[in-house]
Amino acid sequence: MPEHKLDALLIVQGIAAGYGGKPVIANIDFTLRAGEFLGLLGPNGSGKSTLLRAITGQIPLAAGTVTIAGIDLAHDPELAKAAIGYAVDAPELPPTLTGLQYLELVSDLRSCPENDWPRTDLIELLALGKWLRQVIGEYSYGTRMKLAIAAALLGKPPLIILDESLNGLDPVVAWRVKRLLMEMIRSGEYAILLSTHVLETVESLCSSAMLLADGRIVARWTREALQQARQAPDGFEASVMAALGETQTWASTAIAGRSKQRITGP
Repeated sequence: MPEHKLDALLIVQGIAAGYGGKPVIANIDFTLRAGEFLGLLGPNGSGKSTLLRAITGQIPLAAGTVTIAGIDLAHDPELAKAAIGYAVDAPELPPTLTGLQYLELVSDLRSCPENDWPRTDLIELLALGKWLRQVIGEYSYGTRMKLAIAAALLGKPPLIILDESLNGLDPVVAWRVKRLLMEMIRSGEYAILLSTHVLETVESLCSSAMLLADGRIVARWTREALQQARQAPDGFEASVMAALGETQTWASTAIAGRSKQRITGP
């Protein structure tokens, strides 16, 4: 097995996972190092959420290994998970707890102070303070996402995993969160994995990207490749569509349409 540098916060090797014996993802390999911001793209049903659940130990692996901050997830799951800050999906937050109670629960699980964030003003930054004493069941979707982000960053875990976590945020808070994430990346102490449908977010934030389709990685963009795609005439979006085979389909349809016009037109 090849050696990996100590700054590799996430090493995924040949993993497969699914539900009820039915595979959803297979043959997934990638490494995420401190100071890297990886964007995970893919159509609905491509397996993005399954991949994140497998990485964070929420579902068992059918094959392969996940190593987090040098710790094998299968051999020492509690220690490995302690290095992960995972922003859970909004519906998964406990509706009967207040926001404050949920953060206290997370701080207890991580054995960290209740205000141990990358920035001491995080609650103000998220405009979350006035909601913390209300039960989560009364929160809007956007407010739940704010709480999920706050919980993910509590204890300053080095590996941050965000599953569509910027969705539902109002423009001001979304801008603040993006600036915070970039500050964390520039510190060289964190690695971030963001699953998103928003290509513009990957273009503006991420240092690399990969595209999932039908449970497999079908394209990757290094820092250099992502920069080249941004500068291409049709931009990064065209590069993603080409990887999905969409541009060829579109071009063929357009050509067929023009040919039909020439044949049947006046």
